[in-house]
Amino acid sequence: MTREEVFELISSERNYQESLSSARTDGSSKTVGDYITMLSHYVNKMQEAWTMNPGNTAALDVMRKVGAIAVHCMEDHGAPGRFNGTVAR
Repeated sequence: MTREEVFELISSERNYQESLSSARTDGSSKTVGDYITMLSHYVNKMQEAWTMNPGNTAALDVMRKVGAIAVHCMEDHGAPGRFNGTVAR
């Protein structure tokens, strides 16, 4: 896959996340720590998916979710640039 294709998959996952009803999310603002906890949870799910299923498909399905959660965190809180250290928002 190209980087652009990967980014499109993550973007489509973010669109899905934003479409979730209040039954799935309380809609409140999340802290960086909240996102870290969610990422940890989904990394554990990804490890389980990889160990419990043949091939890589199940783990890669969760990988897409992990990428989108990280993007959501940076959308909400910004992130330092690679070279200048400035937090962009």
